[in-house]
Amino acid sequence: MKHHDPAAKHAAAPEVRVTIEPEWVLASKYEELTGTTPNAVHQRRKEGVWLDGTHCAVIARRLYVNVKEADKWIRSQVSQRQRAY
Repeated sequence: MKHHDPAAKHAAAPEVRVTIEPEWVLASKYEELTGTTPNAVHQRRKEGVWLDGTHCAVIARRLYVNVKEADKWIRSQVSQRQRAY
């Protein structure tokens, strides 16, 4: 006669890990990822290079960066410079 152990079924289940890639991160996290300082982000906002609501946002006095849009902007800068040569 087989002995049924319900705990054994759960112990053998594989662990599932979920990776989250947020679109918006705090400027301090963006600096960790890219080396671009929050001051540089503020300067790009001030000059109108990065647009609030697209590339960055200030919510509750905290500066956020849209990583996907920032990457698009960087790619556009690289392709512009390559065309200039």
